[in-house]
Amino acid sequence: MEIQLFAGSIKLGIVDSKIIDDSMGIVGGILQPSPAYFSDFQSFFRANTQAPDWQALADLELTGLFSLGEILECDGGICLTDVEEYSEISVEFCGLNQRIMSIIR
Repeated sequence: MEIQLFAGSIKLGIVDSKIIDDSMGIVGGILQPSPAYFSDFQSFFRANTQAPDWQALADLELTGLFSLGEILECDGGICLTDVEEYSEISVEFCGLNQRIMSIIR
């Protein structure tokens, strides 16, 4: 299931998501980053992987949007891992309710 990732109104890319932990409501996958991710956000996320600034991360207002147009309510937050040594950027949407999980199944 494709989920669009946004920071506020800026599209960071698309995540081809699959269930990671059904009981905890976690789905995720590899981010297909947008040009805006590379130009405006990649260095921020890489720095926060090393030393998180939780307030700055919260201020980004990360959201996930289903291809059906529904905004995901991620009670456990959205985790993005971008490490310079790896070519893939992983994203997890955490704490989704079971109604959303049933759509993804």
